[in-house]
Amino acid sequence: MKAKPKPARDTGKKSDSARVQPNRLSPDALLEEAKKEQKRALLMEHIETINTLRDEKKFTFRAIAEWLSQRGIKVDHSAVYRTYLAAIPEEKRPPFATLQSRWLKD
Repeated sequence: MKAKPKPARDTGKKSDSARVQPNRLSPDALLEEAKKEQKRALLMEHIETINTLRDEKKFTFRAIAEWLSQRGIKVDHSAVYRTYLAAIPEEKRPPFATLQSRWLKD
């Protein structure tokens, strides 16, 4: 004969998702933190470098991101890819790239 599982006891404690975090910042404090952040470099300023590394040197988008990061431009491969595609006129983009075109308009 199998033992029946015991029902869960209600301890009266709230779950982790419902708990208020004591070190959580107020909206005003978050705004102040956001204002202190450094502005992000616009990758479009570096499109010639990206094009050279991609088209002439045959770097992958990951390799380009790493190369730029080593030189103080913190970026990931997805941002490099989106910037690379955004620089190509829409009518000249490869067919698969049109699926991501909504990202490029932001």
